[in-house]
Amino acid sequence: MKTALALFALALLPGFQDPAAKPDLREEVKALRAEYQKLEQEYYKQARAAKTNEERQKLVNPAAEYVGKYQALAERAKGTPAAADALIEVFALAQRTQKKAEARQAVETLVADHLDSPVMERLANSLRYADNLIGKDLCRTTLDAIREKSPVPAAKAAAIFVGAAQNLGRDAEASRTAFLRIIKEFKETPYAARADKFLFEIDHLQVGMTAPDFEATDEKGQKYKLSDFRGKVTVIDFWGFW
Repeated sequence: MKTALALFALALLPGFQDPAAKPDLREEVKALRAEYQKLEQEYYKQARAAKTNEERQKLVNPAAEYVGKYQALAERAKGTPAAADALIEVFALAQRTQKKAEARQAVETLVADHLDSPVMERLANSLRYADNLIGKDLCRTTLDAIREKSPVPAAKAAAIFVGAAQNLGRDAEASRTAFLRIIKEFKETPYAARADKFLFEIDHLQVGMTAPDFEATDEKGQKYKLSDFRGKVTVIDFWGFW
């Protein structure tokens, strides 16, 4: 009995662990993300501290290097959830560095192998302004695939929402139908509230429509309404810092 206990204890020691045990690749993705974020923060810290453009240009953004690191990890984790985690990071960093080939490859692999992954929600949202990076056709077919084939409700809702938002200027009625579908079928997701705001835009904020009335306060503390200026040429300037 003592011998068996001693062997069990030895098996728990690092030097006696099963050499065939597989590494936790999802934890590797998290570790790589934390590593990159630390370097990114340092990069922007140095960029803010730089006094001349010449000094800034000498700084090396770590994003390009980590595209390759995530690609290598995705290849080792091929076909697993860790691969999806790594590929979405490849796409995110490829967007920042304008690495078009790497971005396309990441998207194509995600669609081919990982439509059931929760990261497809993040991908769908990232495609809203990715036309110049991977092309309109790939953006469209990817959103179509997520919308039609993903089993993840939030991912499907995100794909419908992004497609409707992109199409708003071309076919407002088709976008309205899509937004209404989100509110009806995906009311538990955050996209329902966002869709409702877009419906307001379709119904009240199009060119040629009367601007909705609202109340505000001027620099003297006096309240006024937009309707107070009816019949006068009025410029409304909404602005802010994000």
